[in-house]
Amino acid sequence: MRSQDNAVEALVIFIANDRPDDQYLYRQAFGQACPSAVLYFFTHKAELLEALSSQVYPVPSLLIMDWDMDRHQGYTTLALVAATPICYTIPVIILAKPDQPIDEDSCEKLGYEIVITKEIMYTRLVGQLQGLVRAFA
Repeated sequence: MRSQDNAVEALVIFIANDRPDDQYLYRQAFGQACPSAVLYFFTHKAELLEALSSQVYPVPSLLIMDWDMDRHQGYTTLALVAATPICYTIPVIILAKPDQPIDEDSCEKLGYEIVITKEIMYTRLVGQLQGLVRAFA
């Protein structure tokens, strides 16, 4: 990613996921998919919302949100994220489990249409993350 002065900027990615084993997997996979990415993990929606509305954290290039975070309250979390003005400029990727489909129409009403299946195989996850970085960062 290049800024106006042509300097390379670090890719900042927020990941909303409350499972330590998933966080470890994402750290490892991003290490391969995009080693220069700066990752911030948030385990509760309150932490994520605070980070999005404060000036303490850098503005993310991408937000990856696990739909099952915070005791399966994905829609509630997404609605609160949508109410944060900065989120209109940040691509939000919603991760869903293959056996637990989500109401994509509800997500679209909030302005978020990108729902992908959460990869559990490491090599596929690396490929998925590489694709997301190429497409949105």
